[in-house]
Amino acid sequence: MVRWEKASSRVGPAYRRSVWTGVTGWGTLLSAAAAVGSVLWGVSPYPPLLPELGLAALTALFAVAWIAASRRAPRRTGLPPDSGRGLVWLVAWLVPLATMACFDLGFMVSPEYGRETARLEVARFAKYSVTVVRIAADPVRGANASDEPVYFETDLVLRLPYDSGPREVTVPGMYTRHDPPKAGGRIDVHFAPGDARPDSPVLEDGRRWGTGVLGTRLLLLTLFPVVFAGSILTGVLSYELSPAVRRFDPPVHLPALDILLLGLLLLLPTAPGRNPAGPARPAAFLSCVAPGAALVWLWRSSWRPRRAGGM
Repeated sequence: MVRWEKASSRVGPAYRRSVWTGVTGWGTLLSAAAAVGSVLWGVSPYPPLLPELGLAALTALFAVAWIAASRRAPRRTGLPPDSGRGLVWLVAWLVPLATMACFDLGFMVSPEYGRETARLEVARFAKYSVTVVRIAADPVRGANASDEPVYFETDLVLRLPYDSGPREVTVPGMYTRHDPPKAGGRIDVHFAPGDARPDSPVLEDGRRWGTGVLGTRLLLLTLFPVVFAGSILTGVLSYELSPAVRRFDPPVHLPALDILLLGLLLLLPTAPGRNPAGPARPAAFLSCVAPGAALVWLWRSSWRPRRAGGM
């Protein structure tokens, strides 16, 4: 992990601080971390993301309370006490994790797909070998590349051992390799034995896109950049994060909060799961920029000479 020695403090001679600025400030960061963690952990496997929305709303309330507490806090003189590396570590890892959460939310499944997946999982949806009762249409012979075996496609009537009793189901467009299917033979299909619905899906290829952020299969793809970014940011912010960030200053913090609020608004179409095929996915991807942009604004503007403020 990259680490530099912390830079000397360059804060003004006066600042505002109270117990409430500390409580509300840490409450803002910890509730934001809880919201990001809930998304990444998959507390809500599919929309609506009610716990995540509640934690995001709590973060916004804490941020407003921190601003109010900072304005009412008594003015103190001298250098503010050093809060240690806890703030640096939290911010350094929260920013890339929040970026990953926004990116992965762009691949969140729809509520209907999520409910169907959950229902099939409970009903033990998997691949099973079943009996071919009869051929429902003449097999159509096809050919792949010269080095691959031929295949046959036809409609089959299969006997499926559901929990409620055996059931014959016609499955269109089933594929078999090498030889055409025969009555009395065996074939592999995906179905849910515990699903009593007449239209329960019976598929040759039953792989489903997982529910939740962890189910997107993008976790490993995005995990390595997060570890790299978190390590770099920990070292950089230990050296360059101005202590003035802890003190509320409207030109420093209000634009950063506006950027984060915009990113949250871009995620709102995804959270309830409305129109997932419309603007929700592009908006979620665009929100990835918000955490990093807010941090860059805080870092650059906090070093400029400002009137002494809050926390």
